[in-house]
Formats: sequence, C-alpha cells, structure tokens
Amino acid sequence: MGRRNRPKRNSWEEDDDDGEIDRAEMEWLMHRQTSANKRRRTTENETNSIPDDVNTKDKNNHESQTDIVANRSPQIAPKNDSNSPEKDKIERMKLKKQRQKERRKEKKAKTAKAAEAIQQSRQESEKAIQNKKKQEQERKKKIKQQNQSSSHQQGFTTLAKGVQYQDLIVGKGPPVQHRKKVRVSYTLRAKSHTTGKILDSSANFGFRLGKGEVIRGWDIGLQDMRVGGVRRLVVPAAAGYGHNKDVGAGRGADLYFQIDLLHVAP
Repeated sequence: MGRRNRPKRNSWEEDDDDGEIDRAEMEWLMHRQTSANKRRRTTENETNSIPDDVNTKDKNNHESQTDIVANRSPQIAPKNDSNSPEKDKIERMKLKKQRQKERRKEKKAKTAKAAEAIQQSRQESEKAIQNKKKQEQERKKKIKQQNQSSSHQQGFTTLAKGVQYQDLIVGKGPPVQHRKKVRVSYTLRAKSHTTGKILDSSANFGFRLGKGEVIRGWDIGLQDMRVGGVRRLVVPAAAGYGHNKDVGAGRGADLYFQIDLLHVAP
C-alpha cells in the first residue's frame, strides 16, 4: 500500500539506475561529511582560538596589573618608609651647615676683633716708644747744652775727700736714702766727661748707698740726688781705687762719672 506501481524495467536498466543512485548518495554523503568536518574544525578552531586569546589577554592583563602593582608597591612603600628619614637627614644637614656658617661668622668676628686689638696695642706701643725716644732726645739735647755751657763754666761743687759733683738735670722723683737700694745708669771716662776714653758703663746697676758696696766717691757724691736726675762726679784716687790701682786711666788718676738715677727703693 502507498506504493505507486512502477513499470518494470529491464535488469540492465535497473542495474544502471541503482549504480547512479549509489553514486549520488555517496557524493551527497561525502559532501555532507566534508561539510560536517569543516564545520567541526571551524568550531574547534574558533573554540580553541577564542579562549586562548581571551586567556592570553586575561593573562597579559593580569600580568601587567601584577607588574604595575609590583612596580608601584616598591616605589610607594619606600616613599612612606624612607621619605621621613631622608627628610630628617636633609634637615640635619641644613642645620649643620647653618651652624657651621654661624661658627665661621663668629670665628671671623673674633679674629677681626683680635686683629684690631693687636693693631691697637701695636699702635699704642709704637706711640709709647716714639714718646720715649722723643723724651730721650730732649734729655740728650739738654745734657749736650749743659755740657757746652760747662765747658766754659765749671760749676762743680766740692764735697768730702775732694769729690766734686755737678747736676746736669735735677730729678723730681724721690731722693736717695742712706742704706737703701738704688739703681743707676752710669758711664766712666778718663780725663774728661765728654771726650775721654770710656772705661766702664752699665745701663742698670744696683747697690745699697752708704754700705761700702761701691767706691767711697759714690757714697759721697750721690747724696741728696733725686730719681730722674743726671749728675757728674769727679772722683779723686783717695775716694776711688787708691793711688796704686790703675783701672784704665792711669795710677792715681781722677775718674769722671756721669750717673743717671733710675730708681730708689722705698
């Protein structure tokens, strides 16, 4: 039932038809299989490629984010941890430099002040030396004038044992006292106070007056003399070294002294 009656065919015709049908079916099946295979391969490729790309992108995104976090975290953490010590260090260095600068300023000011004090002291010292030289020159000038006048007029006063004296400058300081220590500057000449040969001299000679520490002519001739005075003495042999002793002026010769009284002990 349901079948349509078909006319009978010859066996050779049926064989040809069956062969054609088989070939057509085979071609259709092969085409279908090929299409199915293509679709399957395409699906597999798409399935495999899309997750790979997605995974790769996710992986790359994840790695890049990890790298960013890893790169940021060491930079941020040390900033928070080491920034304050670094700032403290910089502040300490600034303070240290400021203190050093202040110390240098103080040292420079002290050096300038000390140099100024030294210069002032030198100026005062030079001024004192100049004043002293000026006084000495005036004194010498006065003595020279006195010498010139004494060459024309003797004006000597005679004391005990033939000792003679003449005051070139009358001192204004304290007078000599018996048995008290005095300091003098003296020059001993032969034959004359001005042109005679220098036999002895001293710039600072000390002794006690009236105790026999010097020749008798000094103990006699320096009486009543004051500090700052200049006196000439003519000491004969009897009040000096005696008639037999020669100190350079000859035996029994008179001795010519010029004495400056420097100090008298209180």
